[in-house]
Amino acid sequence: MKKFKHLFSPIKIGSITLKNRIEAAPMAIANHTAEGYLTSENIAVYEARAKGGAALINMGEAQIDHLTGISHEMLLPLEDPGVLPSLLAATDAIRRHNAVSCIELVHPGTRSNPDYYDGPMWGPSAGPGHLGIDYSELDEETINYIVEKFGDAAEMAKLGGVDMIMIHGGHGWLLHQFLSPLNNKRTDKFGGSLENRARIYLMVIENIREKCGPDYPIELRMSGTELVEGGLTLEDQVEFVKLLDGKVDLFHVSSGTFHVPETNLHMFPSMFLEKGCNVYLAEAIKKVVKTPVITVGALGDPDMMEQIIAEGKADMVGLARPLIADPDLPNKLKCGHDEDVTPCLRCESCISESFVPYVKYASKIVRCTVNPTSYREFALQNIQPAKDIKNVLVIGGGPAGMEAAITLSDRGHNVTLCEKTDSLGGALKFAKHVSFKEDLEKFMNVLISRVQKRKIHVMLNTTADEKIVEIVKPDVIVAALGAESIVPNIPGINKENVVMAVGMHEKANTIGNNVVIIGGGLVGCEEGLHLASLGKKVTIVEMKKEIGRDAPYLHREAVLLEMKKYDLEVITEVVCKEITDNGIVVTDADGNVKNIDADTVIVAAGLKALESEAESFRDKADYFWRIGDCLKARKVYDAMREGYNAGIDI
Repeated sequence: MKKFKHLFSPIKIGSITLKNRIEAAPMAIANHTAEGYLTSENIAVYEARAKGGAALINMGEAQIDHLTGISHEMLLPLEDPGVLPSLLAATDAIRRHNAVSCIELVHPGTRSNPDYYDGPMWGPSAGPGHLGIDYSELDEETINYIVEKFGDAAEMAKLGGVDMIMIHGGHGWLLHQFLSPLNNKRTDKFGGSLENRARIYLMVIENIREKCGPDYPIELRMSGTELVEGGLTLEDQVEFVKLLDGKVDLFHVSSGTFHVPETNLHMFPSMFLEKGCNVYLAEAIKKVVKTPVITVGALGDPDMMEQIIAEGKADMVGLARPLIADPDLPNKLKCGHDEDVTPCLRCESCISESFVPYVKYASKIVRCTVNPTSYREFALQNIQPAKDIKNVLVIGGGPAGMEAAITLSDRGHNVTLCEKTDSLGGALKFAKHVSFKEDLEKFMNVLISRVQKRKIHVMLNTTADEKIVEIVKPDVIVAALGAESIVPNIPGINKENVVMAVGMHEKANTIGNNVVIIGGGLVGCEEGLHLASLGKKVTIVEMKKEIGRDAPYLHREAVLLEMKKYDLEVITEVVCKEITDNGIVVTDADGNVKNIDADTVIVAAGLKALESEAESFRDKADYFWRIGDCLKARKVYDAMREGYNAGIDI
């Protein structure tokens, strides 16, 4: 009996039978051509998810009308017939792997962005605009026009080979704005009662049916709750779905609204929320409808996905970030290789890169901390086995070194991995001590398992030196030695009550109950949050105006929200002048002096690359690479990319 038999059972959605219960949930890529058409790089992303085994591939947000609202630059324009060649190429690529395509129709309404759109900010009701331009109330003629544009966009998608359509009726976009009492203050037939506020949904569905036929499947994305006082509740949405039951083919249940940014962290659940935090919403809705229901949000755990389907909490699961981390996740589960799934860290990096208008510049692509091939699928699709087999010595068993060793071994090289400690993992080892880093620990263990399964000669408790080089006789040396803590020149830095943030978990029993952390970067913030969650009083001091600015936007927001739950004080724009036996002394910009009491002082002043140690190996082989933190102390993302790059280039 297969382990995930419910997850891999077929399901009928309208006129289409899906091979399993997994949807690649919408996550748009916006670096299209100047006209907004798909590129070969875009298509390769969707094809990778189809090839990886997901049954339903949603290609993300598409624009339905540039005259009444644009939210993002260069969304796929389903109002333009010129989109058809690239759309047909994408849907053909998806279909090539026995998968079904879908696309998400979005009208932003008041969420239009004036950087890309110079028309009226249309919404269900007039009001002050969140981006500086007041909202104008939609008249009935314009409402009817927008309804027609939804239908036209669906028709264009169908012509482009898209197998089913998703109407985005949640997250604070236009349709949701009509439904939400927070945004809809109308007194006509589109306001007041639930039936009136839901009227535009029914009009859009009917228009699509007229233009695409009664058998063209429709998926409706909705927020199961707005998570805001005065907004839509789960009870409201249970009544709402009853109005649409049987009129659509799949309810896609998410949560939150962009109008209240704090709810973004449920829409794209942070690492501080429990996995499957939105499942209860889908479960409640499934109880009152006959239409199939899909749940979404932090569902990367395979056993949880199986349990959701087996227990009837939802009919399908929607995965966005987990399929960015590992597009092959479905195939690995089906073939019994769940231990090799690359886990999503929920670090929010992929989403934060283009999270306009909150980030200054949008990358328009989706990259991943743990998947070094993300958004390089097209460029890397023809990696070949090595023609010239080399002996390679990889020095350092952290993420960069392990990824390099794995990729080099996969391509046929003879690899020796040398690690000075008694275990692999490097800088990731701290994760096993921090509750909200459990997925990072899991990722570390996946990398270690991959190393162990390959013909890689691992030498633990071995410091690389000339003797090791003589034994291995490498043609290539890949230095991944890591970094060391920056020790600031502060009087008292060598006192017994001082602990470096790197390695602090090995000294946990020496850390007192009253802690001050010098450095308010992401490391300082996360370590402070961890210690506060253990019941310690924590103070973070930072030279700059704000803390955590080196974190991805959404993760920083999550960290700041989590900090509010604990006994944690933040003092910014101060400089530590001295460490004493009883704490630290700081001064502000005006020269004011303050003593901060603490049992333990933790220094999170950053890392510096072990450059000279790495460079000492440069002339010991014909080819030399320096990767990861020993090139420059940065993030796991950089370590994984550089390890993979070395692996495919050598």
